[in-house]
Amino acid sequence: MKLKQRLVCGITAFMFTTFVIAYVCVTQGQVYLEGTGLDPENKFRFKLNDVAYAGAADLFRTSNRTDGNKNGILLRRQLDQSISRSGPNKTGSDPDYNNNNGDKTNHGGELSKSAIKQNKVLNSEYLNRTRLEASSERNISFEPGKEVISVISAIRARPANLPEEGNFYNIPHKYPKIPAVQVANRSKFEALFRNFSASYVVPGQLQKHDHLVRYVRSSGEKKPKIWEEFQLGINRYEVYSFNSSVIDDLLRYLGGTNIKNVDEKSGGTQVKLSLKFLDGGEALMKPWRVPRDYETLPDHFYFSDIERHNAEIAAFHLDRILDFRRVPPVAGRWFNLSSDVYIRADESLRKTFFRSPANNLCFVGHCSYYCESETAVCGKPDTIEGSVAAYLPAFKLSPRKTWKHPWRRSYSKHKSAMWEHDQTYCTRVVMRRHPYNSGRRLLDLMDMSVFDFLIGNMDRHHYETFEHFGNFTYPIHLDHGRAFGKHQSDEISILAPLFQCCIIRKSTYDRLVLLNSDGYKLGDVMRESLSVDLISPVLFEPHYTALNRRLETILRYMDTCFAKADNKTDVLKAEPVFNGYRERVSIDDPADDSDLDDDDADF
Repeated sequence: MKLKQRLVCGITAFMFTTFVIAYVCVTQGQVYLEGTGLDPENKFRFKLNDVAYAGAADLFRTSNRTDGNKNGILLRRQLDQSISRSGPNKTGSDPDYNNNNGDKTNHGGELSKSAIKQNKVLNSEYLNRTRLEASSERNISFEPGKEVISVISAIRARPANLPEEGNFYNIPHKYPKIPAVQVANRSKFEALFRNFSASYVVPGQLQKHDHLVRYVRSSGEKKPKIWEEFQLGINRYEVYSFNSSVIDDLLRYLGGTNIKNVDEKSGGTQVKLSLKFLDGGEALMKPWRVPRDYETLPDHFYFSDIERHNAEIAAFHLDRILDFRRVPPVAGRWFNLSSDVYIRADESLRKTFFRSPANNLCFVGHCSYYCESETAVCGKPDTIEGSVAAYLPAFKLSPRKTWKHPWRRSYSKHKSAMWEHDQTYCTRVVMRRHPYNSGRRLLDLMDMSVFDFLIGNMDRHHYETFEHFGNFTYPIHLDHGRAFGKHQSDEISILAPLFQCCIIRKSTYDRLVLLNSDGYKLGDVMRESLSVDLISPVLFEPHYTALNRRLETILRYMDTCFAKADNKTDVLKAEPVFNGYRERVSIDDPADDSDLDDDDADF
């Protein structure tokens, strides 16, 4: 009898425990089943009475998974491991992140008032959108018989202890100990472009083969869009024309046009996002990572330095002031990580979002460096600034050739490159190699050396040119996220091409002399140029002083070259002419060009 009672009690207890476990699994969104993958087809999907469609179920579950702490949430699989280290779902069979209608761009959806009220991921106000815009832009379908409201038009009240959006985010780096100099007007910048013509002169009559792309008008279009106008202006000699009004319009477009989709950009060592706008334009976004006054750590190698979004913006403005016109336009912009990025992101990027202990919205992305939870990109609480760079034409329309920079560094912690020890490297190796032994390419590298030294960029391992123009064209100045890392010291080795070859364009030298004069000091012109950017002040104030100091250093090295040369014209070179361009065959010497080959790198 006692045995039978014990058996009944045991069975009853087992059934009760099973019921409790099943209830917890269902009500908490199948944390166990999803975390272990035991329910791949999601047959145990619990009923969400206040979710409009299945594609939004992941948002509701994310907001529900709490561990008793209302200020924190547990994202998917965070019970077992940090989501910042788990990466995307390799199998692609995650039912929570697949839309029923198969629309891959439809990331998110519509929730009821109760779902929005509980959601801690979408911790932001969406007052500037309407339900109609959300439906048309993202093709949202509504499940009949359920009362829903759009996430985009919903009013989400913030917790009482959180400050309003964007009212203090920039304090650490916008108001550092050294205050920014206030720009009353842009007199020097405007006078520079008003009183002086282009130092780099483009032939008056461009031939058909000098243009990169041609405009094909669609039916109903009266004129090209602003980003199309920029791409149509790219030619053999410049990315954009001197003093072009199209560039100012494009900068305003990049800083304020509505975003349709956000994807993570593949390639590179650090996180960056690809933005697609409503009118079909695209741009590359790099988010804020460090304060304005942050300096590269002394023990960090150049290839492991963190990238700075403001360096991309400043590099574009400096390139325009130097009249190289080889950097695609870049503008600063404020982003709401909730409404501008999260709900418009692809599923693999969205899985890396989380709420920090400070209740800020963060994400980590997928990259080689600085993509861990310890170095996450975080808003305050949702607002963040970033750089937005205009895309060049699609690769299929304008393929680009990648060249290894002759003065590239070893990218190794244990050895250095040949040019760092051999002062005859330019004449003995580079000047004997194609395409540096004829045409304009070697002079272009001298311009690039000047440009990189001014911004402190040691990360120039490759460069690209447009294949359409052959070898008589400029190298495109791209990827300057590791520039402006130090303002207290100068890296003289960046100038190695200049003082080893001792040649420079006469137009470049004249421009440098002009920018060293009191009326057009480079630092002052840069400050005025950057003052109109949306995230101004873009640079920490000491960087403007560093620009003036580095410019004087360049001119001193040029004086040394003048002293060594028999004639000044041996140093100052006229602009090569395309009509007289003939390519020369390389003088190959395997013993001398080893540094132009790939070597072991640590990056």
